[in-house]
Amino acid sequence: MKEQRRDFRIIEENRIVIEMSGAEGLESGETVGGFVKDLSLGGAKLEMDRSFDSGSELKMTLYLARSWQVVKIHGRVKWVKEIDHGLYEMGIEFLHEIPGSIMSLISHLFRKQTNIPAVIHS
Repeated sequence: MKEQRRDFRIIEENRIVIEMSGAEGLESGETVGGFVKDLSLGGAKLEMDRSFDSGSELKMTLYLARSWQVVKIHGRVKWVKEIDHGLYEMGIEFLHEIPGSIMSLISHLFRKQTNIPAVIHS
């Protein structure tokens, strides 16, 4: 299988919370949690006990443990795979809508010290 990633990625576990907007059978404002297993500027691989349809757009809050940053970001589900009964991996492409989200990820991924606020709101 040929590697299709364009961006440098790191393998680390970070917590993620996905806010629902009434789609996918959940109440608007309800959240579901999971873990980021690898991370790049362009996207992430999630692991959680819930799956979303390919093409779904998600509003996410990413808790970056190493740099102690909280990043609010939107993403699109690119692929889904069931890895165990009721446990899923999903490939997410980030949809960078605010410059702060990409700057926070650059800071975290490349360990640069910048004057970026710890919480980025969309």
